[in-house]
Amino acid sequence: MGGIFGLVCTSKVPDGVVYEGLKRLLYRGYDGTGVVFIDESGNLVVRKHPKPLDEAAKHVDLIKVPSNVVLGHVRYASRGRPVYENTHPLTDCSNSVAVVGDGVIENFDVIKEELERKDHVFASRTDTEVFAHLVEEILKSSKTVLQAFTQASRELRGVYAIAGLVRGSRKIYVVSNEQPVVIGLSRECAYVSSDVPSLYGFSDEVLILGDDMLAEVGVEDVRIFDVKTLSEVKDVVTKKVKHPVGIAEKAGYPHYMLKEIYEIPESLMKTTYTLMDKYLRLASMIIYGARNVYVIGTGTSLHAGLVSAYYFTDMAGTPVNVISAAEFPYYALDNVSTGTVVLAISQSGETSDVLRSARMAKQRGAVIVGVTNVVGSRLSLESNIYLPIGSGPEVAVPATKTFASTLATLAILATYTGLHTGVIGKDDLEKLYNEIREFARDLSGKLPSIDSNVDRVVDKLLRRESLYVASSGINYPIALEGALKLKETALIHAEGIQLGETRHGPMVLVRDGYPVIIVKPIEEVAIELYNKVAKEAQSREATIITVAFDAKGYGDVVETLPTSKVLSPIASAVALQLLAYRLGFRRGMPIDTPPGLVKALTT
Repeated sequence: MGGIFGLVCTSKVPDGVVYEGLKRLLYRGYDGTGVVFIDESGNLVVRKHPKPLDEAAKHVDLIKVPSNVVLGHVRYASRGRPVYENTHPLTDCSNSVAVVGDGVIENFDVIKEELERKDHVFASRTDTEVFAHLVEEILKSSKTVLQAFTQASRELRGVYAIAGLVRGSRKIYVVSNEQPVVIGLSRECAYVSSDVPSLYGFSDEVLILGDDMLAEVGVEDVRIFDVKTLSEVKDVVTKKVKHPVGIAEKAGYPHYMLKEIYEIPESLMKTTYTLMDKYLRLASMIIYGARNVYVIGTGTSLHAGLVSAYYFTDMAGTPVNVISAAEFPYYALDNVSTGTVVLAISQSGETSDVLRSARMAKQRGAVIVGVTNVVGSRLSLESNIYLPIGSGPEVAVPATKTFASTLATLAILATYTGLHTGVIGKDDLEKLYNEIREFARDLSGKLPSIDSNVDRVVDKLLRRESLYVASSGINYPIALEGALKLKETALIHAEGIQLGETRHGPMVLVRDGYPVIIVKPIEEVAIELYNKVAKEAQSREATIITVAFDAKGYGDVVETLPTSKVLSPIASAVALQLLAYRLGFRRGMPIDTPPGLVKALTT
């Protein structure tokens, strides 16, 4: 299984196009990446690596392809483990046919045995490879490439989409049977892809291949045939490419929430490139010159604000007051006047409590610095200056990727503020940007294993209706956020608490397998408290699940991505998001639309 992206152009394929196309299909596979192209002599050249796109690109060049015909693939290992020989593209014995595929060939083992009796040697354990050898065998009978692909596809059973190149032919051949394949056209190129959104910006309209259809995609034209009759099909369904990647569909994930968790690496990268230096400098200068600073938000945004208090203290030496936007009018408003800055956080930019508090503060002379994901939202209009986090659309009610991007934005803003206070220097700012981007790349490759670790421990929580999520230091707010995610997604009562506070009342419930999820603190000074609380819970026969940045911990350990203190809240949040998702999924809950909740509470 996987995602297919290829193109045929009038001249050399522009640098980076294949990489971008494959990047948009990452939701379809992370177990291998590869491309095949036809060189000047008409021979096939394969570049591939059994790793996700970003990591594979460190080993093979996926950016510059010296050809006008190229076919790429991102793999999900459904048959054959993720090793080099199982990574697509897959070739025949003579390296004259190369194919990439999506789906399942049900009768591949039967076909493989028949071909092996004809002295074909298989290099992989995948089902897709049989198609390359089938085409090779049929071409021996002086059939045309089109005839060979047609005949080969007639012999297959299953649900699949397969695209291929043949030595000496500068065309892409693609066959579809119950698996999506679309063809886009532009002035210079024709595209083949597994979904419509991936062609956003490349093509305005796509042809959608139906079942048992085969397309011959060349520079001069695109012809589509019925596999059963080899008659040309003229009335192919077309569709406009209206939306950016990820808008129109869940892209193969069972829920938007899971899709959006897997988009966090891309979201973080977008954030680092969306935030503009001049506005960060202005916002940080305003905060630096403030008499007092309040950070407001509700729900997930409030938890992001609580993390920001650690950021501003550590990176700028600037204390801030973090308050729920719902409580702000009753607690802090009397202290607001000229010289006050309110840092207002709302992913939607439409949260009524945040808007109300911001307006009231503004009327008293405060300067409003908004942090939002939606440019043009009411918060962006109410703010004196706002910072767009650039996360991209988020559909699921439980916020995931926007939370990560908000944390990155707040860390960057705190670092800019530190430039004014003199706590940090320009090198530290550049280091943070590089660290976020490197973290995003690493997380992209690590997410599947974190997900797998989480899935391994979920069964222990299935029959429980209450639990604790605890931590200390900069990850204490993440314990609060993790508890919120478990409520929203799994509809289970979860309480987020500070590790030390568990010993002042909450520990009375910890007995007979009561679940305690602990985010292991990243601060060395908090490890003694962590050990003390975990051992006490263990002595009371609690079910302990530890989210850790290493493999060490009490109970079942979910190892997340090792990182620095500043990015540890994002790393631990991802693990808890996945835990909440997997638990909600196992419990059969309406994950994307929890009852009684909406994406933005506007009233």
